[in-house]
Amino acid sequence: MRTVLRHKFSGRLDRSRPIEKPKRALLPNFQARTRFAPSPTGYLHIGSLRTALYNFLLAKATGGQFLLRLEDTDQARIVPNAEKRLYEDLKWAGLDWDEGPDHGGPYGPYKQSERLSLYAKHAEQLIRDGRAYRCFCKPEDLDSMKAKSIQDGSPLLYNGTCSHIDPDESARRAANGEPHCIRFICGYHPFVNDLVYGLYKKAGKEDDFIIIKRDGYPTYHFANVIDDHLMNITHVIRGAEWLVSTPRHVALYEALGWQSPEFAHVGLLVDKNGQKLSKRHGDIDISSWRDRGILPIALLNYVMLLGWSPGRGTAGQQDVMDMDDMISKFHLKFTKGDITVNNKDEFIQKSHMRKLMRDMDPDRFINLFLPGLEAGIKRFENERARHDLNNGAVSRNGSMIGPLVPMARPAADGDKAVANEYVRRVLTHDRKSYKSPDTYLWRNLYLLWQVPQSVYVESLKEEMAGHRGLFYRKIEDGAAGEHKDTPHRPSELVAMLREILLPIDDGDWTNEHIGERVTPFIKSVFADSKTSSYQGWGYHLLRWVLAGLRPGPALLPTMEILGKEETMRRVAKAMDVAKRWEEAEG
Repeated sequence: MRTVLRHKFSGRLDRSRPIEKPKRALLPNFQARTRFAPSPTGYLHIGSLRTALYNFLLAKATGGQFLLRLEDTDQARIVPNAEKRLYEDLKWAGLDWDEGPDHGGPYGPYKQSERLSLYAKHAEQLIRDGRAYRCFCKPEDLDSMKAKSIQDGSPLLYNGTCSHIDPDESARRAANGEPHCIRFICGYHPFVNDLVYGLYKKAGKEDDFIIIKRDGYPTYHFANVIDDHLMNITHVIRGAEWLVSTPRHVALYEALGWQSPEFAHVGLLVDKNGQKLSKRHGDIDISSWRDRGILPIALLNYVMLLGWSPGRGTAGQQDVMDMDDMISKFHLKFTKGDITVNNKDEFIQKSHMRKLMRDMDPDRFINLFLPGLEAGIKRFENERARHDLNNGAVSRNGSMIGPLVPMARPAADGDKAVANEYVRRVLTHDRKSYKSPDTYLWRNLYLLWQVPQSVYVESLKEEMAGHRGLFYRKIEDGAAGEHKDTPHRPSELVAMLREILLPIDDGDWTNEHIGERVTPFIKSVFADSKTSSYQGWGYHLLRWVLAGLRPGPALLPTMEILGKEETMRRVAKAMDVAKRWEEAEG
């Protein structure tokens, strides 16, 4: 790899505000202007987020500006909500821009569809200078040329039919409304001096490529060159798949008499089989990462390391960086070649999560993780809906999920205020155990969903199979330390629990009051195990009533959050299940 130390970049500089000393090697010694220029034909994914991040970091590391520009010239493929999602995803990730479609700025507009007159103006200039011409070939004519080239085994180049048309005739035909595009005459073999790949030059002749399409919109190549120059972009960091097109861009810069920016083409992200990432190869859409609960800073940290390293000999915790670390450590030495996506996101997420749990206040925690938890609830609800025994649809996970508890359901009029507040309470209650939305929901499953009868039945059968019987221990009056154990059926113990809970007023339904009433009873319930001596079974009983014996958060706080009404509903259901089991057992 070519090493660039204090490279003398030759982009258009803001010399009115130079940096006196570069922070370190491998950075320009002036304020860089960079841009992220996505197309609203799809949603942000980790490859494009990485591109945005590298450009953002270069601008911030040099005290420059980071721009957002929308390449929306492919009107037929625009996804209606992609622009809105783009803004949301970038801001969620923690990236903001100094200029852009929603911010404005001195070099706007920042949507290519609003800059068509600029592209037409410079295309006409190239025609006048003899560096471009109008092409009136019909699509079917071009298809025939392509077929003949394939048949002959020759390069797929335009044959130059319209390059010989007299300029006056060409202008007249265009004025009369004859459909046409505009092609650029390259005429030589341009090369690129790339910061990653060094000197790059295409092997074959460059085609007379199209710069303005028949619909009047510019091609990607032309619009990028015009916009980057007029917006004073000094550095372009983008995916290596664009390297093959960059000689065209260099040729356009030179034809227009402009200085090209510095180019850095970063390695293509691929899977373990060397295939370019796509939705078929896993969740690469940013929203899927957000819904799985990854921290924004952890995702940025992860994608930064896909083709970039802080330096030799760094590993482990030195790879874990917050935004200030990323800016201070950033440099322009990237890994050459394809980058295989790894599983380091898990380590980085855990490292950031530990720090977050140590430092974060509850309100910020809620604001950060509540959206992911709500998205997870929707996924679990979809899983529950797929389990429909009446129609023969069986879902193992769905079978474990009952209806949402009433407090977690939207109101009949669609108001989600009460439900949202309840979910916030659930998230706050057990926040120290939070790792991801799905793991958190499974741990707190029956705080949000009711316990299905099948879970009650199966868990009771399994538990009682290991015991000879259940007993309630009573301390005899006047006999110090002596006690009497009387056998009880599960339903009888649940009935005793109900009689303890019923007198507690709704206003006193708190962890402390419940504990004062219930704890003595819990400590008096025992099981005669088939494999060991007597053992306390009161907490097992309570966990069976509340959660079908599923492991989860502390029981008394769980009862407070569920509320008296939902708790007593579960007590009644558990009692009914226990009685049915006892009748079946004889």
